[in-house]
Amino acid sequence: MNKLKFACLIIAALTFTVHAQQTSSAGVKRARTPEDYQAGTLKELAAKLASADSRGNKMETMIVDPDLSPTRVRATYAGLTRRTLEAKAEVIRQWARLYAGALETYKPYEVDVLFTEDGKQYWLTFTQKKLTNFWDSKEWSKPVDLFLIRMGALKTSNNWEPVLLVENFQKPK
Repeated sequence: MNKLKFACLIIAALTFTVHAQQTSSAGVKRARTPEDYQAGTLKELAAKLASADSRGNKMETMIVDPDLSPTRVRATYAGLTRRTLEAKAEVIRQWARLYAGALETYKPYEVDVLFTEDGKQYWLTFTQKKLTNFWDSKEWSKPVDLFLIRMGALKTSNNWEPVLLVENFQKPK
């Protein structure tokens, strides 16, 4: 009887292992489509990370968030660009190292572009190619729908600045 119980236990363990491997495998990755992005605001994305200063060590300077929160927001170009801050680039590198396994995919995100939403300003990170497409679209003088992912946040003085990557944009519908 003990051999029978042992055999059943082994079969159950093997079945569980195979099932767990099948359901947890990443499978083939696909590009996000516009339907994958939830409507939201830059304010909401920033607020989700603002509460992060109540977590952990008060000396932390960055938060790397595994939840990308693909979000579609409407904002207006505010007329400024800058090279992405090194500290912000480090958040992106750490996210890629921890969750993507491929830094190369996120390395081209190197230009920050200032956008406004309801009078508040936000620096959003673009690839040079996507920024060139943005300029070519002639949409930069009007509100535009931006398709963003959130990597985490960077502490600047006493505030948390979200690290948001622009994956795409379109004319508002």
